[in-house]
Amino acid sequence: MSWDEDGGECTPPARGDSALKPWRVRWTVLDTLRTARRRGTEVKDAPPTPLPEPTPSANPISLPPPEPPVAKPPAPLNPCPAFLSASDLQIGRTGGIWSVASSPDGRLLAAGGRDGAVWLWDLTTGQQVGVPLTGHTGGVLAVAFSPNGRLFAAVSGEGTVWLWDLANQQQLAVSLTSGQNRNVRSVAFSPDGRLLATGSADGTVRLWDPATRKQVGHPLTGHTETVVVVAFSPDGRLLATGSADATVRLWDPATRKQVGHPLTGHTGRVVVVAFSPDRHLLATADVVEDMRLWDLSTGEQVHDPLTGHTRAVLAVAFSPDGRLLATANADATVRLWDVATGQQVGDPLTRRNGSVQLLAFSLNGRRLVTASNDGTVQLWKQPVGTAPLRSHDAMPLAARAVLYGMYRGRPVQLGPPLSHPDVRRIGFSPDGRLLATFSRDGTVRLWDPATGQQARNPLTRHTKDVLDVSFSSDGRLLATSSKDGTVRLWDPATGQQARNPLTGHIGGVCSVAFSPDGRLLATVSRDGTVRLWDPATGQQARNPLTSHSLVVAFSPDGRLLATVSRDGIVRLWDPATGQEVGDPITEPVCSVAFSPDGRLLATSSKDGTVRLWDPATGQQIGDPLTGHTGSVLAVVFSPDGRLLATSSEDETVRLWDPATGQQARNPLTRHTKGALDVSFSSDGRLLATGSVAGTVRLWDPATGQQIGDPLTRHTKGALAMVFSPDSSVLAVGSTGGAYLYA
Repeated sequence: MSWDEDGGECTPPARGDSALKPWRVRWTVLDTLRTARRRGTEVKDAPPTPLPEPTPSANPISLPPPEPPVAKPPAPLNPCPAFLSASDLQIGRTGGIWSVASSPDGRLLAAGGRDGAVWLWDLTTGQQVGVPLTGHTGGVLAVAFSPNGRLFAAVSGEGTVWLWDLANQQQLAVSLTSGQNRNVRSVAFSPDGRLLATGSADGTVRLWDPATRKQVGHPLTGHTETVVVVAFSPDGRLLATGSADATVRLWDPATRKQVGHPLTGHTGRVVVVAFSPDRHLLATADVVEDMRLWDLSTGEQVHDPLTGHTRAVLAVAFSPDGRLLATANADATVRLWDVATGQQVGDPLTRRNGSVQLLAFSLNGRRLVTASNDGTVQLWKQPVGTAPLRSHDAMPLAARAVLYGMYRGRPVQLGPPLSHPDVRRIGFSPDGRLLATFSRDGTVRLWDPATGQQARNPLTRHTKDVLDVSFSSDGRLLATSSKDGTVRLWDPATGQQARNPLTGHIGGVCSVAFSPDGRLLATVSRDGTVRLWDPATGQQARNPLTSHSLVVAFSPDGRLLATVSRDGIVRLWDPATGQEVGDPITEPVCSVAFSPDGRLLATSSKDGTVRLWDPATGQQIGDPLTGHTGSVLAVVFSPDGRLLATSSEDETVRLWDPATGQQARNPLTRHTKGALDVSFSSDGRLLATGSVAGTVRLWDPATGQQIGDPLTRHTKGALAMVFSPDSSVLAVGSTGGAYLYA
């Protein structure tokens, strides 16, 4: 088998081809296996319409059958990565393009023009997808894809916003016009897709619910002229807006209040704002060639302005690791900058003509896509042999191709088990760079998944068994709870305690959970209370909630808190007030899960049923989901919310369609003892199931077919399973330690 450098299958080269020599060498040097991104076949049910695999390159990679690789330290990064033009695509429009955007998966390009139409193109083939999206009056000023690729927003020249359903390319009936009618100039989706921000000519910014197309809260006011550009931070906790008044403002979308003072210093209309991947930096540019970097923790400018472009900067993009910044402008050049020093890296990338209006890095940082107003898309690639840009993806291309092949049928164990006996819970940090394990020995250990080595000294301050761990959404805090009645907050970067212990519970603390925005920490104790804490101060944020609970979970928007008591009763709470919401769910519940959009709550029961509830009202939706003949031990939604997976003592795992309440696939039946746990990968393409017998199986949720052989090395049960954030690695906790698989 053979793969090209983008991960697509292709025709193998001749046996003696010189292109094979460097790959034979790389075959023996798999530098790291932690964040390889799997590229499996398209999931049939996943929107938008499946697209063809990438076209095979002229220099394919030919590899021998995969053997279990050995993880090694990452290779050094190339400090000056070069990019060479690889190909041009003509997207069929020869001028008049006013706005462009790429889809989240990088496969689609949308181009809106003065004719009022939006064209969609497949970047892997250069072919048009479907028919143009028409009906926008006065041209298309701005375009944006929703994070899941299902919705598309377009701002028409008359200043209204229209939403499109990309699955069938149908325009939704109602435009977003309230108050901003004929004024909107910019648009952006939040990372979770639950908010849409629009900036207008009257200087206001409005937030909308894309599902209902209703405005959320009051307008954000402060700018004195047109809001030219809006952008959410990667974690969705900040919204940046740039204006013709030459200022940039930061807002908290949850409270709709301004954060800090305006960022000032630009002398012209601010047309670009972009957050770094870690949200620590903000890049801004104006129409008078002024490009700046800001430290968001201080609001101060970093470095002198980046100079070199001779005309207005129209697009910027950070590399996936945040170390490079690409900028493009109307002078048809693209420049790369070292974010740490503010210095230009290498020579400018020069286009033949056209103003560059879009920049986008590939997920591994090796490719850069540019799109211009002359209707051409240009692909730039790093030469073969240069090191990747991402420090945590520092792996030869051959290694990534090997893992791509493994995804299609052969999971591989990454080295020996992580030595931590009787692992009860396991979790990746949000960036995937750390893995936390805890066991009954009272310690928590932090591991580097790339090397399999401990990254910090064991966290040992608890005096009794550790019962739970949880990372904050930004990865800066790790909470641990124990039978000793305390909760401790740690800095994962140093392994040191970040605060004094959180005390107040008089019994063991069974469960801890951070709110999605990281501003609250919920803890549940055997003393019959639930407590809410401010992680920033270590103080209690509310009076204790009375609930004899064992499990706690926040809804995805953080507006509800679910607790499950020892007798199986589920209660919903408003974390802002500490008040109970609705009536308790009194069915004997084993586990709970919120849907990704927060509009459903699934509960599983000892009677073999699964029930769906409306969290807003506490009312059951439809009939119970029946089919299991034993207690249902775990329930989890797929990342897109289209599937619900349940595992049971009856040795089966079942997949359900939450919209209909019907089984979506035949039962998954190959476990020989009760199924303990079930977990979807972050991209939704894999489902892992673990059993009492210690066997873990991988499945394709789209077909219900098993992938590869079962993983059988876990003694006395697979007690915990979790995928890395990029879906490339599965971690399994058992009595024999923690196991990592690619």
